[in-house]
Amino acid sequence: MGLFITCIFIFIFIYACDQKPSQEDSPNTQIGEVEFTSSDSTLQQAWGWAKTTALSYVREDTIVGLWYESALPGRDAFCMRDVAHQASGAAVLGLQEHTKNMLFLFASNISESKDWCSYWEINKNNVPAPIDYKNDKDFWYNLPANFDIIDACFRMYSWTGDTDFIEHPVFKSFQHRTMNEYVDSWDLNADRLMHRQRIMNMPEGATPDNHHYYDNRGIPGYYEGAGGNMKLGIDLLPPLYAAWHWYHNNTNSDDDNYAIRLEAYKIDSLIRNEFWDSEREAFRLIYYEDGSWDYSVGNGSDFTQSLLHYNVIDDSLMIKSVLDNYSDNKESLTIELASHLPDIFFRYGRPDDGIFMLKHLTDSNTYRREYPENPFAVCGAFITGLMGISLHPTSDYIKTFSGIKAADAWTSVEALPYADGSVNLLHQGQHSSVLKNLSSDTLLWQAFFEKGHESWYINGFEQEYDGQISRWYGINVVSWMVEVNPGETVSISAQPPAQ
Repeated sequence: MGLFITCIFIFIFIYACDQKPSQEDSPNTQIGEVEFTSSDSTLQQAWGWAKTTALSYVREDTIVGLWYESALPGRDAFCMRDVAHQASGAAVLGLQEHTKNMLFLFASNISESKDWCSYWEINKNNVPAPIDYKNDKDFWYNLPANFDIIDACFRMYSWTGDTDFIEHPVFKSFQHRTMNEYVDSWDLNADRLMHRQRIMNMPEGATPDNHHYYDNRGIPGYYEGAGGNMKLGIDLLPPLYAAWHWYHNNTNSDDDNYAIRLEAYKIDSLIRNEFWDSEREAFRLIYYEDGSWDYSVGNGSDFTQSLLHYNVIDDSLMIKSVLDNYSDNKESLTIELASHLPDIFFRYGRPDDGIFMLKHLTDSNTYRREYPENPFAVCGAFITGLMGISLHPTSDYIKTFSGIKAADAWTSVEALPYADGSVNLLHQGQHSSVLKNLSSDTLLWQAFFEKGHESWYINGFEQEYDGQISRWYGINVVSWMVEVNPGETVSISAQPPAQ
């Protein structure tokens, strides 16, 4: 590759409650503009497959509006869980308006008649998918879904800066109804979670014989193989915790905020004291009606990834337990769970596993790689994981940390949608990065690097200051905070400029 400065020259930087949010196309965030390139040709091929496949699922039918497939292929539908997981990859691809439309449809269909559930799955005809829905008292529903939608709305707000995601009256109402009526209706308060009834909110006289979804209307997790016996799955707790966190951010009352913080604290306590087995140094996955526990739910299914996906644990032993399990079994997981892993591995300091998973999930021999959730999640992980990009348009703030360790390897992304513009970014190893700001506002760039280099150069000028020293999930890192003006390119490197 040569000295880092060479990269600079070869890398070309060139509303009312019943009213939908506006959907205006921005000329700077056109669908599919973003491009990824790398010195690793297999990685570049993986990106190419994921991007092309994800875009093949984009739909613009006139009945339901802008959408992309987010359910089992062939259903012409989108479900709550999959949309929430695909949202980051969709934002990378410039599909935030599609995501907003689908999230809006879920938010607008919450109702008392459904005990404050929405429609689990909506099809292209803008009706609940018939395979999951008979009527408002007989339909399929996984209880984490409402909390996942809240989390997705706030993540999309953080990524795009579009206030509709959290301030539109329909989204605000969905937040309030979920964290109050929905939580109360399904006994999802922290004090009740371990004592709640499994079968709830059924009409008088309902039985498995006269209600098709008797066991599936209110599944307390995403594991669907326990019938009516699972009282609580571990993967209900992280999105619930995250939703309380976001709701706290969007609530102004001091009294409400105290109650919200207390509820989040109690959920955290359940994770640490009930689901964590300190003797086995492993998490329990399922709590059953009879008071028993399961540590495993069969081949390919392990839902502890949600603890890391939502950043709800910070204990190093707990994190290591989850990561070691996934590192050891990363090729055997079902595609719905495996697609979470690249981003998690990068975020928690295991980039080699992250790169392995990006290649594995896009390999032609990987079973069910075409499941829509997978290519979208992979596109997201290339940016938030491998490129280590975290965007905060409302404060014009971007953080980056390279997921490639080899000193002579490089990766780059061009035309990444960012608020009203885009950015270009190049990494060489974990010692050099270049950012170009293609938006109309000045960006504050915090660039993280591997610690241990003797000197640092910003735009070729050696720095007297050694940077801010910190830890990144067990890794010693150094970071620099610089302003990048509109149209400006800034380089930060541990290598001196070429003579």
